Amino acid sequence: MNWNRPAVCFSVDDVHPAPSAGEALAHVQWLQQRHPQLRVTLFTTPDWRTLDPYPTGRFLGRLPFVRDHIFTVAIHPSGTYRLDRHEQFCSLLRSWKGAEVGLHGLHHVRRGMKPVLEFAERTRGKCRNILSESMGIFDDAHLPFVPGMSPPGWDAPRPLLEAMVDAGLTFVASARDLETPITRDAVSNGTGLRGLSLVRPQRIEPGLWHFPTNYQATSSIERAVAILDSGGLLSIKAHLLVQSGSYRALDGLSQEYRDSLHRLFSTIEERFGEDVWWTSMGEMAS
Repeated sequence: MNWNRPAVCFSVDDVHPAPSAGEALAHVQWLQQRHPQLRVTLFTTPDWRTLDPYPTGRFLGRLPFVRDHIFTVAIHPSGTYRLDRHEQFCSLLRSWKGAEVGLHGLHHVRRGMKPVLEFAERTRGKCRNILSESMGIFDDAHLPFVPGMSPPGWDAPRPLLEAMVDAGLTFVASARDLETPITRDAVSNGTGLRGLSLVRPQRIEPGLWHFPTNYQATSSIERAVAILDSGGLLSIKAHLLVQSGSYRALDGLSQEYRDSLHRLFSTIEERFGEDVWWTSMGEMAS
């Protein structure tokens, strides 16, 4: 990938047919109406089950050995938010100009004390099976998707990366770093994969590109400008819901975050004009 110009991409994690999803996604549509060049990658979970991303105080969850074999968080019954059972939601995503759909795990939950890290400690074969089941649900829902994934919790162990290549996927979004100072050579040192470029795409496996996350609601406009001034990729992250169980997402798609992004995009348009490439992860990977 010949990277020679500043670029902007925007992605949303945890997309699923929750009752409150419409209001959150309407914030993205509001932004695109005012910034028509804005693209969005909607990382979507095909059978969302989690009700809380962190272990609750359930008694069995405190017992060694037992806790590794049970769900330590409350979960929806399997199929509650399975995409092929929510045609109206899928129709919205299919018809959305300026949006693409990517993978975001299968259930966004697993047994044990790290319920969000769906691919942690999995073998290559198990990861491949999860990916196959996920893509099968997208097919059943007749919902096209780009060949990439943002893994739950940004956790991308090597068996998963190898399984992604096996499955024909071409990009992964793992490393999130909102603190490291911006330079052309800055590398990720936060959540997910470390030691990768913080401001540019990078090939990490044959046929597999990595895209970092370097901006969210808590970041300053100055950080965004520094990334673009360096000729880098400003990769902005949001999460669908502000509240999930006991957890409150700092980058949830609230009206406050929407208005903050509106100010950011207006600043970029005024300062950089047509020098910026407004793109998406799927477009870059292709």
